Amino acid sequence: MPVSRMKAHGATACTDLTGFGLLGLLGHLVEMTRASAVDAELDLNALPLLDDAAEMAAAGILSSLQPANVRLRRALRNREAALKHPNYPLLFDPQTAGGLLASVPADRAEACLAALRALGYVHAARIGRVLPQGEAPEPISLVV
Repeated sequence: MPVSRMKAHGATACTDLTGFGLLGLLGHLVEMTRASAVDAELDLNALPLLDDAAEMAAAGILSSLQPANVRLRRALRNREAALKHPNYPLLFDPQTAGGLLASVPADRAEACLAALRALGYVHAARIGRVLPQGEAPEPISLVV
């Protein structure tokens, strides 16, 4: 049902992050930006997280795969500025309770979110935006 709602609001791409978490988000964003010759901006404050995930990360409790996944940081333009953000380590942690990443036109995003929330998807969130391709080799910037 959520995919049909997103499609009705003009979604042009959608992927399932189950089992990949935000790491999957980064990997898929890199693929999407390169294929589409665009950049993306991710808002670390807008990421829906599992309860207590930020607190666990702050205490150094992360998945055993998290350190190996940090290699994806090379896709981040301003990672130095984001290092102290409590959600930054979670970008590389593959744990998830499921979720979809979709690209919806900006002028239809709020209506799409409202429709998803009306269906009971209370954690649906706008976590970023697509930008024109810049000069930097890293396609993703973080809002901290």
